[in-house]
Amino acid sequence: MLVVKVLISVAVLLAAVEIAKRSPFWGAVVIALPLTSMLAMAWLYWDTRDMGRVSAFARDIFFLVPPSLLFFLPFVFEPRSHWPFWLNFAAGVALTACAMLGMRFVLK
Repeated sequence: MLVVKVLISVAVLLAAVEIAKRSPFWGAVVIALPLTSMLAMAWLYWDTRDMGRVSAFARDIFFLVPPSLLFFLPFVFEPRSHWPFWLNFAAGVALTACAMLGMRFVLK
């Protein structure tokens, strides 16, 4: 079953990348859909049949999406900053990590 999960998950990601090569907007639409959350919730339920765990997982995702959006902020300002890709990437990861750690304290 693990192989099936991996193949389906990889297919979704690769489809989004291929779509983004043709149209960044439509690739973003595919990624903006909560496909990974949907897949993860389906796999979690499939493996555990535990709705309490799935509900807690969904709640945490709901509250962690806003902090995760900070990852994109350096890329939004790239036309002004002219930072290279990896610097934008690292800054986005750092912003997201700080925001998620903060959200962890809020959720407790």
